[in-house]
Amino acid sequence: MPEKKSITKLNALAAGISTIALIGCQNAVGAESSVDLGISAEASYDDNRYLSTTNKRSLYLYRVTPTASFIVEDEGSQTIFTATGTYSKSSDEAVEADRFTYGGNVQGNYQYEYSTLSLGAGYDHQSVFDTEFEDTGRFLNNATRDRAHASFGYANDLSETITFRLSDNFQLIDYSTMNFNNFWSNNAGAGVDIAIDERTSLVQDFGYLHFEPQAGLAASYDSFSYLAGISHQLTEDTVITITGGATYLEDTFRWSAVAEITHQLENNQFSLRAAREITPSGLGGLRQTESIAVGTTYNYSEGTNMGVEASWRRSKGLNNLLSLNDEFIGLSPWVSFEVIEDLQVRFSYRLRRQRIGLSNDWGISNSFFISLQY
Repeated sequence: MPEKKSITKLNALAAGISTIALIGCQNAVGAESSVDLGISAEASYDDNRYLSTTNKRSLYLYRVTPTASFIVEDEGSQTIFTATGTYSKSSDEAVEADRFTYGGNVQGNYQYEYSTLSLGAGYDHQSVFDTEFEDTGRFLNNATRDRAHASFGYANDLSETITFRLSDNFQLIDYSTMNFNNFWSNNAGAGVDIAIDERTSLVQDFGYLHFEPQAGLAASYDSFSYLAGISHQLTEDTVITITGGATYLEDTFRWSAVAEITHQLENNQFSLRAAREITPSGLGGLRQTESIAVGTTYNYSEGTNMGVEASWRRSKGLNNLLSLNDEFIGLSPWVSFEVIEDLQVRFSYRLRRQRIGLSNDWGISNSFFISLQY
C-alpha cells in the first residue's frame, strides 16, 4: 500500500509540474526562444569508494551526460526547461552495476514593477550513491531514488523600505530499498526585510516544516522557526547576512542560525555559509545539522578557471527509533581549461572523510576526476 500511495502522489505532482510549465509559458507569445544542447563525459578513480575502514575497495567510474534546454525569454521574464540523462559504468560490477539516471525540470523567473516571482518544479531518478550515500556514507547497494519537487518564491516591495517575501518548497521521495524510509516534506516560509539605510536591512524569517514518512512506525513531525538578523552590503561586491533564532519541535526549543557571505567580481567569486538547522532525511525523520561550506573560483583567463570547495557537516537524527550521528569533511580543488572553442576539460580532486554512525570510525577516500564538457 505505501508504494501505491507514493506512485499516486508522484503522478499528482507530475500534473502540478505540467501546470507550472503552462503558467511559465502563458506569456511566451512574441518572446524569444532558444535551444541549448550539451554533453559531458567524466572518468574518475576512487581509492575507497564505500568509505570502509577495512577491506577498502577502489574502482573506476565512467559517466556520459547529455543535456537539453529550451529557453523562453521576454522583457523581465525567463523560463527554462531542462532534460538530462546520465549513463554510468563502474569497474566494480558486483556492487555497483551499470545504470541510467535521468531527470527534468522547469524554472521560471519573472520581474514586475514592484515584485518578483519564481516558480520551479522537477523530477529525477538517481542512484543513492549520488544522493544519500554522498550525504551519509551508508547502505552499500544499488538502490535508486525517485524525487519529485516543486518550489515557489515571491517578493514584493511594500514601500521604499519594506519588502515582504513568501516561499514554499515541496518534495516527495521514493526509494527502491527498505534501508531508507519514503517520505514527503513541505517547507514554507515568510519574511520581512526592513531597510535601515542604503546598505543595511533588518531581516526576519518565519518557517514551517512538515515531514510525513511512509512507514507506519515512524512519526510525522511539524517544526516552526523564527530567525531575525541583519543583512549588510559591506562593499558593492560583498554582502553579509547573519540571522539567529529558535526552532520549536516536539515541545522543545532548539537554537538555529544562518550566516552567509557572498563576494562577486568579474574574475573572482567567493561564498561562505554556516548554519545550524533542521532538515528532512530518508534515514527516518528530521535531523539536526550544523554545517560550514566555502567555495571560491578564480578566472585566470578567458578559457582557464580554477577553484576550491571545502565543507564540514555534523548531523544527529531526532527520531527516537533511529538516532544516528554523522560527521563529514570534504575538500575539492579543481582547474578547467578551454582546449578548443566551447570544449572544456576539467581536472579535480576530492578528499572525503566521514565519521559514520554507531562505529564512530573515520572512513576516508581520495578521488581523482577528469571530464570533458561541450
